[in-house]
Amino acid sequence: MKKLFTIVSISMLLFSCSQDNISTEMEEEAKLNLEEQVAQGMYDNSNLGIYEGLFTTTDGQNRARVLIEIDGKNKPLAAFNFPDGELSSFRSQENMTKAKGGKLHFSGENFSFDFSVNEDGSNPVVTNVEFAGKKGDILIAKETSKAPIETKTGTYTCETGCFTDDEDPIPHPELGAPGATQTFSFMLQGNPVSNGSVVDVQFVLNTKTYTGQAKFNNCKNFDTRGDYTICGLFAEPNLNGRSGPIRFRSNLSQTSSEMKHVFDAYKNDPEPDFQCSSYYGTAYYNSTIFGRSTMSVITDNALAGPGNTDPNPDCYDFN
Repeated sequence: MKKLFTIVSISMLLFSCSQDNISTEMEEEAKLNLEEQVAQGMYDNSNLGIYEGLFTTTDGQNRARVLIEIDGKNKPLAAFNFPDGELSSFRSQENMTKAKGGKLHFSGENFSFDFSVNEDGSNPVVTNVEFAGKKGDILIAKETSKAPIETKTGTYTCETGCFTDDEDPIPHPELGAPGATQTFSFMLQGNPVSNGSVVDVQFVLNTKTYTGQAKFNNCKNFDTRGDYTICGLFAEPNLNGRSGPIRFRSNLSQTSSEMKHVFDAYKNDPEPDFQCSSYYGTAYYNSTIFGRSTMSVITDNALAGPGNTDPNPDCYDFN
């Protein structure tokens, strides 16, 4: 399992203990046991286990990494880890036992949502998401022994094509004026990454959520030590999940991408940290009025990328 997320998860449970008045030692032991059992494949085909994902409000102003734990004994736990380090965790109102799929309702300070999953752990879905009175959206997937999950949040800003023209500067109705910040999310299941690996993508553009998938291609070593790999990211063929024409391919070549994923190649690390990776570069948005607009994209706590002066200190800095 991922070293970074283990630390985060234990912190989440410590926070939860203060709310539920449960023994810290017992909670930590239960959490570690659940992680070990997931890593051993005990819950690969079960509704029990660990679910990870990404949250964003539809106005694009709030985002977080999500963890849901179902052990069949305690009421399921949900935790949200925000980019600034703020943590929010709470339990569902109902329990869920092994081989019993169904629906759970979670509510805590500022948060509420519904979670459903089949009895074998397939088709996890989160609906009716609200945060501080705002509507939200959550991508979620099940962690298995064969498919660890990497979740990444970040921001993008409009760079060009943000106005109709210089003489009549009407901001783009979805991207806004240059410098206006909105959010994106990437969720990768299974590591290491190679040509053809698929990532789930979520962009929020002015209250509209666009989801879809992209594939990695043109992967190659990034540095002389061979510890890191860089891949191009290709939407298939555009990111159209709910009608948004977003693409990553270069305007000059259909076989190259302006969006990149840099990650730890794990060659020399016996305990690789799957969170040591970044998405950065340029995405494109096409519209009939504004034409081809460009968006500058960068991951929170990025490993590398244009303009990144503070790379993730837990990862090897090769800038």
